[in-house]
Amino acid sequence: MFEIKEMGAEKRSKTLKKEVFSLSATNRYGKVNFRCTKRKNHGNREYRLVAQPKNEKRIDLLFETEIEARQSFYKWQSENNPCGMSFRVITTTLTDEQLRDATQAFDRIPDGVTLSELISQYELKKEVTSISLKDAWEEYRILNTWTPKNRDGRWTKKPTVMEQEYIFRPIVKKLGWKQLKNLKAEELSPFWQKQKFSDRTRLNHFKKIKAFFSWCQKKNYHHKDILALELTPKVPKTESTQVLTLSQAENLLEVASRPKFIKLKPFIALSLLAGLRAGEIHGNWDSEQALTWDDFNLNPEGKEIPYLALPFVGKMKSSRRVELPQKLVEILIDAKDAGMEVVPSKNGVNLWKKLRKESGLSKFKPNVLRHTAISFFYRHNPFTNQETLEESLMDKQFGNGEDVRDRHYKNVAKMTITDAQRFWAC
Repeated sequence: MFEIKEMGAEKRSKTLKKEVFSLSATNRYGKVNFRCTKRKNHGNREYRLVAQPKNEKRIDLLFETEIEARQSFYKWQSENNPCGMSFRVITTTLTDEQLRDATQAFDRIPDGVTLSELISQYELKKEVTSISLKDAWEEYRILNTWTPKNRDGRWTKKPTVMEQEYIFRPIVKKLGWKQLKNLKAEELSPFWQKQKFSDRTRLNHFKKIKAFFSWCQKKNYHHKDILALELTPKVPKTESTQVLTLSQAENLLEVASRPKFIKLKPFIALSLLAGLRAGEIHGNWDSEQALTWDDFNLNPEGKEIPYLALPFVGKMKSSRRVELPQKLVEILIDAKDAGMEVVPSKNGVNLWKKLRKESGLSKFKPNVLRHTAISFFYRHNPFTNQETLEESLMDKQFGNGEDVRDRHYKNVAKMTITDAQRFWAC
């Protein structure tokens, strides 16, 4: 090691300098930045360490190895430490490259984490099976879907399968190409934390997404359950699901029969008497997606019950065949014969708001009509004239799962069988 007195005192071969490291220290005047570069001088590699402490002589030193340069820095740091901290110089078997990597690693390591812990996490991640999210989801879907060949599948009903596919469709579309082992929790939370979702919907989406990623950990597709620490959405306790009484339902149909609201009567009748979701009828008030008379068979041959072949629209993007009770069929035939549309192509949403206000339903949520239809259907099936006991029939008619109906519809109102019979009577 030697100190450079004057840069011009000795001629050196002109070669490109390369920075080896930059370190900072502190003396009584403040922060001091050290910079070490290396270059070849007449075929020999030399390391130059420079710094300019405030109010002190410039430091400009040459060394044969990087280790010597670093040791010089640590010595200066120890001798000029203003806080009385202790430093120590030790020998090491690490190469210059390894020292440089270790220094960079410690500069970036998170607080409270050791280098060994980071290496352990890396090894876990490296050992997991490489698979894309799309392929993992397809395997999960096939595993859980009941078929004659897979009788252990937990998803035994079509609405359950459709709900799972509906929840995971946007996830697969956006993240399906990614390696599952590289996914992070913050990439997934937007799929259940949507502003338009109710608390119940957020909880439902979260549970199904979390179940999938817990399975992925067990399959060794990810080194941990990435949603284990995510907060479960809270659902505040609410009153029972809103359902119209018989008199409220009759009043609604009467108001919808008035001249200024008559254009909405098919929409009202389909919601109240077929239990269709609003979006399944009007397609978000889009004339191209709304139902048309071509979707109906109001005069089938023989003993077949009139039905609606519901296209691929609505909340669940589901297509199903919905049988229509006689009271509803008569309303629809009258509307069709009068030249009306199933859904008005203009001003439908504003007309619906005015109708709700005039019929006294402003305090109710828009889906109260569907809730009413399903609840009355439980009490009295208009096709069999008996109380509905078969859940498979409800699946087919209304397109939701038994767990949803238990929570929202079944016996939620104190309605009598007599009221239910009057509700469906022509």
